[in-house]
Amino acid sequence: MKKFISEKNIFICIGILLLIHWILLVIDRIIYNILPNLFWVSHLALIAAAVGFILRSNFLLSVSLILVLLIHGLWIYDYITLLITGNPPLNFVPYMVKLSIYRKILTTHHIYLIPLLFISLWKQKKISKYGWLFASALFAFSTFFSYFFLPRDYNINCAHFICPIIVDMLPFLGFLTSLHPIAYLFSLNIITDIVIFLSLNIIIYYIFKLYWIKHRVVKK
Repeated sequence: MKKFISEKNIFICIGILLLIHWILLVIDRIIYNILPNLFWVSHLALIAAAVGFILRSNFLLSVSLILVLLIHGLWIYDYITLLITGNPPLNFVPYMVKLSIYRKILTTHHIYLIPLLFISLWKQKKISKYGWLFASALFAFSTFFSYFFLPRDYNINCAHFICPIIVDMLPFLGFLTSLHPIAYLFSLNIITDIVIFLSLNIIIYYIFKLYWIKHRVVKK
């Protein structure tokens, strides 16, 4: 029994459960005819995390955390506020009110991914300092694919225009939508890559490094 409950097997079991969750999301999107939604970064991060756990890949787990740390953090804040006050300040989650219990359960990756990934990376005593690069590549793929092949109405990852929610929080970014579409896509990716992904990766990397240096168990 102890042999089965090893770190390797625990990681594999978590990965399989995440993969099952992702498959259930795919089935749900097919049933409701909203397949384009699978290209949101939250879904890309979920499948990256599933593979990362199965392979015990610190790099993929790092990528997944960098992808969702900010957006899921805001989602969690908005949802908790909705539950307490009935008025989500950021308007990320009003759609949750109309969902069935089953479909609400399907959205729980917005809640559990951050703590799950953070604990797993902490257990590994490191986070890849290059995670932001692949996170950026995935974001670029999703935005360019969304712009050229998915309906504008979905506006996956703000690929066609700045999402109204973001404009409400940061009005000065509204000007980006007036740019030429290709210039807009490149600007969106550069801002996201540097301001969010790179910044978060640096902060978390050095938090881990400083802590484990202090405790003399740093892994390079």
